[in-house]
Amino acid sequence: MKAKKSKEIEVQIYKLSVQNRLSFLGLVKNSGNSTTLKIVRELREELSFSEVEHALLKFQQLPGGMTSWKENVMPKEFEFSGIRETILEDVKTELKNHEKNETLKLDLLTLYEVLVEGKES
Repeated sequence: MKAKKSKEIEVQIYKLSVQNRLSFLGLVKNSGNSTTLKIVRELREELSFSEVEHALLKFQQLPGGMTSWKENVMPKEFEFSGIRETILEDVKTELKNHEKNETLKLDLLTLYEVLVEGKES
């Protein structure tokens, strides 16, 4: 995680892998006021995958609802400030609660390591 200040606004920057982007999308809340939801929608669109990324990744649905892909895409940087930072903190809190309650699952482990422990994706 990197941090930078731009005009007195601190911005947190995280590089997220494909798995971490998918995991993050699954943890973002779907309720709030209209302003927050518009920002959630923008963030979801940003975390989602472009046509070029889809072509490179070759996503496949596997039996049992699992998804596989070819890891052909480098981790992508995402900036969090203002309401986005609040969304990020909500996701971190949920990950910490899973850890505390010993309900953290393997598919969320790398996202936990990146967001909570500060490891590189």
